[in-house]
Amino acid sequence: MFSLQKIIEGIAVATALAVGICGCAADEDMEEYRLAEEQKLTVYTSHKKEIYEPIIKEFEERSGIWVEIVPGGTNELLEKIRFEENGSGGDIMFGGGIDSLEVYSGEFEPYRPTQYDHLDHTYASETDSYTVFSKLPTVLIYNKKMVISAGAPRSWEELLSSRWKGNIAYADPVKSGSSYTSLQTMIQVLSSQYSQEQVLRNFSYNLEHDIAQGSEEAIEAVVAGEKLIGITYEEAALKRIEAGADIGVIYPEQGTTAVPDGCAIIKDAPHQENARLFMEFIVSEDVQRLLEDQLHRRSVREDVTNAEAIEEIPYDLNYSREHREEVLALWEELNP
Repeated sequence: MFSLQKIIEGIAVATALAVGICGCAADEDMEEYRLAEEQKLTVYTSHKKEIYEPIIKEFEERSGIWVEIVPGGTNELLEKIRFEENGSGGDIMFGGGIDSLEVYSGEFEPYRPTQYDHLDHTYASETDSYTVFSKLPTVLIYNKKMVISAGAPRSWEELLSSRWKGNIAYADPVKSGSSYTSLQTMIQVLSSQYSQEQVLRNFSYNLEHDIAQGSEEAIEAVVAGEKLIGITYEEAALKRIEAGADIGVIYPEQGTTAVPDGCAIIKDAPHQENARLFMEFIVSEDVQRLLEDQLHRRSVREDVTNAEAIEEIPYDLNYSREHREEVLALWEELNP
């Protein structure tokens, strides 16, 4: 059984393994320790600590591999990977929407986990440049003290209505991978009614240039009543509700996308074998059950998921990738 309590109790064990058993050598004064290269792994991650910490601690305990964490925003880390010299940086990118990972696919080493056949292949990489990790439905949220349920927005089109002008919380899609996914979701859902440029202009007008720097900041603005409604992903909203936030969650009537985030091995990574072991671990049945049972995320394993069904609509990954630069360029022009 994969339990958080077991992980907490195992911290000391993991430390002992990494420092004592895993090829670490102390100098004569026992003041410095040197880890053997074959026992190292550097993980770049855009996940929040509450997601990556229990998974990585369990991985360390089971494998005896010592993990160094480099946290950051999805786009920030992907740019870091792009400009690092081969083999000079991290080993694996853990997190980030697959539409973002696809744009940087040339920076990753193709790898297909041995448990691939158990995974949902809807958004699988054609080149195996990334592996899906968890599904993240895009949702709308509202402050229940300030907006009655019947009056909350039920469709993507309502976000372009002047009724919500100045009252929408939204993170910058240039910095946030999940926000770019939600922006593309809106563009694709409304494509029969509005052009891409019309969606961007009307939505930007409603935001009044007041844009959050990250997803957590956007949710907090709704929780605090600074904004009436917001756009975020399901896991973040459910966690805030569990913590006592008085917000409601809406799945738009036209449906919503559930684009996965993913994991990718960096090309010429110095510890590629350990990166492959980590990739195998995150799609294992244990970790995927942890996602659904304790972390409010939807599993990508077809033999695990038991989350409540939602009206899921297709997400055009190719369109998202091909139009990314022009969408973000216009976004920055409209929101200087």
